[in-house]
Amino acid sequence: MARLRCHPGRDRLRGRHPARARRRLRPGRAAHRGAHLPGGRHRRHPLTPASTAKSGSTHQQQGENDVNISRSTKGQRRRSTARRASIAVGAAVAAAVALTSCSLSPSASGSDSNTLTVAIWKGYGADLPWVATDFKKETGATLKFQYIDSESNELQLVNKANGGIDVALPNIQYIGQGIDQGIFHELDTSKLTNYSDFYPEFSGRKEIRKDGKLYGVPWTWGSTGLFFDGSKVTPTPDSLSVLWDPKYKGQIALIDDATVLVPITALYLGEDPQNPDMAKVTPALQKLKDNAKLLYSSTDDLAKGIASGSIVAGIANSDGIGGLIAGNAPGTSNFKYEITKEGAVGWIDNWAIAAKTQHLDLAYKWLNYMTGKDFLTKWANTPADSSPAPANKSVVASLEPATLDRLQANPDKISSLALQLPQPADRLQSWVDAWTQVKAGS
Repeated sequence: MARLRCHPGRDRLRGRHPARARRRLRPGRAAHRGAHLPGGRHRRHPLTPASTAKSGSTHQQQGENDVNISRSTKGQRRRSTARRASIAVGAAVAAAVALTSCSLSPSASGSDSNTLTVAIWKGYGADLPWVATDFKKETGATLKFQYIDSESNELQLVNKANGGIDVALPNIQYIGQGIDQGIFHELDTSKLTNYSDFYPEFSGRKEIRKDGKLYGVPWTWGSTGLFFDGSKVTPTPDSLSVLWDPKYKGQIALIDDATVLVPITALYLGEDPQNPDMAKVTPALQKLKDNAKLLYSSTDDLAKGIASGSIVAGIANSDGIGGLIAGNAPGTSNFKYEITKEGAVGWIDNWAIAAKTQHLDLAYKWLNYMTGKDFLTKWANTPADSSPAPANKSVVASLEPATLDRLQANPDKISSLALQLPQPADRLQSWVDAWTQVKAGS
């Protein structure tokens, strides 16, 4: 049996304390047609509201003409500027060979009956030092982490591990692919001790179901929206319009990612963020870019821009900018993050059990531990660890107002999220083309 070979330099960071290097852009880099791409809603649109499950296969099927929009950085993970991205296009996904930060070979089969192998983003909560200790005390089991470097590669890893991966953390955009491929195990809600505590807007999503069966449980959620310097942007903004205000020309920071900026611009215009009229979006996108001082692809780049004093507002992932603010990064003392009246781009991460796991009972214990009050509360109350908002409503209800504000965990904002969902390849390409042309000045 082969061994695990780790590639230390490949994990991307997530919006954590500035001293930590593990950061990953949520919407950010995407592999589209073999190239790296740059990177709320006031009114509800048919694809964005939190929809409840129906019988039958309700999640979008992904074919060779479909792509998934993934979050940029997950604060490490997710994800450094904030969650928490690769855009995978059919054949490109199938052809990808760099599976993860660590390559799993047949020897890492997870045959040890008391070892659970978890596929996750490096530095994204589950691998905090105290987690393995606590989980072992609770279950007697040892944890092994298999680090991933993109959502699509996570699916490939689980598929090829042949039982060597027990649990994984697919995003709402990608879990449907895994369900269709048969790589995730149907879940028994009677074995999920926290199931009744999940926000129904998340646990009821059609994307985590097929034929009326459940395959994923929500863990964390977050958004990509407006941040601003409260001492320089006055009055306090409640709208994305501040990003287009000539008053702040040359002082705006934008994630260099079409899959974020097109939906953000659509929200500002009152367009459907899943399928906007690009004839309206492109001119507004040009005006937005003309107002920008910084186009960034990592939380570190954003941190440097803020530290220079040249940035007063911009677009960022909630956990990315939240991590900088909580960590007292230079220049952030007066910065705030806000989901405005138009809404924000949103994401949900879900735990799923691998279909070929050899440790089903232990996998359920992991899901219950990860989604439970003890873990989520401890994580949320440690600012340096940059927790996103928990999907467990009982945890949120127990947190102090200041913590809720830092995590951007206000449940009233859930309905304002334009979730990043799978998009047809031609539509996504039109977004990328528009942003590329805007940056070129044409």
